[in-house]
Amino acid sequence: MSKVFIGVGHGGKDPGACANGLRESYVNLIMALAMKAELERHGVTVGISRTRDEDDRLAEEIRKCNAFRPDLAVEVHNNAGGGDGFECFISGKNETARRLAGQIEAEVKGIGQNSRGIKVSTSLGWVRQVNAPAVLCEGFFLDSADYRIADTAEKQRKFGQAYARGVLQQLGIAVKPQGRPEPPAALADRRSVQERFGFDDATMCYLDGYRFAGALYRRLAETK
Repeated sequence: MSKVFIGVGHGGKDPGACANGLRESYVNLIMALAMKAELERHGVTVGISRTRDEDDRLAEEIRKCNAFRPDLAVEVHNNAGGGDGFECFISGKNETARRLAGQIEAEVKGIGQNSRGIKVSTSLGWVRQVNAPAVLCEGFFLDSADYRIADTAEKQRKFGQAYARGVLQQLGIAVKPQGRPEPPAALADRRSVQERFGFDDATMCYLDGYRFAGALYRRLAETK
């Protein structure tokens, strides 16, 4: 069975880039959880550095990743500096990582984001120290007009799903069609649960990956 590790950039006391009402550590988590859920839907075993907003030092991410011994590793980040577009970093020493970056880039373009390209880094710890073929993705810029491509949790989940499809392509796993859209009643249950319990978007994204999420939302919505 294929194994993939997802590193979730920043977290806790380190929010990463903050602009236009968005906090990078939070956006990274929503993308990563959506990626995790999509990979698991295809039978991939997934490790992840964090599933909530907590301190997540890079050194600890790398340690967890190498201990997990994945086939592929993806670090999820987003950008700042006033630019525009997606970019993906690799070490340049691993052809599998280069192919993985290309597969993810193609999927990201497919959801409407432009690309700044695949770039070689000699300084990023993730691509240098992770033993598996590893890439670091920067999805969009929070501090420019680029933020509009991912300014909601739904749009951020689409990035995570695109990353997952790129990984599946690299693993040689056929992408299954998405299930039928949730009926209005199911969506209403989900909204009711989020409002009633005060769950943030990252928590809801995590729950969406549960096999019986619809039934769970219905039960919680009906609970007195």
